[in-house]
Amino acid sequence: MKHLSTHDLRERGWTPAMIRDLLVTHDRERANELRVGRRDRRLESAVRLYREDRVLTAEASEAFAAAQDRARGAQSRAETAAATRRAAQETQAATVDALPLPALTRHPHADTLSQTDLWQHHLDGYLRWSLRDVADALTGLPRALVRAAQNRAFERYRQAVYALYGWADHASAGAGESESGRA
Repeated sequence: MKHLSTHDLRERGWTPAMIRDLLVTHDRERANELRVGRRDRRLESAVRLYREDRVLTAEASEAFAAAQDRARGAQSRAETAAATRRAAQETQAATVDALPLPALTRHPHADTLSQTDLWQHHLDGYLRWSLRDVADALTGLPRALVRAAQNRAFERYRQAVYALYGWADHASAGAGESESGRA
């Protein structure tokens, strides 16, 4: 007599609630063959097995069809909610791109200071702006979106400082070349 594991049932479209409600209890258990960790330990939880004939009988029932329709509807609603949430988060992260940069003025001793010293001077202004305005705009977003928005804000600020002093922008030129080189 063939048995199906919980994993097999999941692949056939069963949800944990459907298993609980329609099959109620499992028919057998076997040791879990899944190994985890550096020491290649077996998982302690046993695999629950369900007789195939019981599964087929349940799958032919009206209750299974109704439960599957409910599960599909819930899945669809969850996907829509996740897409809406992602879109809202991306819109919020994009507000950083519209934030005005802090006013930049040439250092009075720009002719005598090195590019590194001038950059350090302006970096302080960037940090204040970033901690005040940029951080406020990114509150509550996932780390990856925050990091990407912060990187874009830094790049905008860096380009503005480079333009202020007329420095050659090797970082942007190199990025453009590598992008066109890949195409």
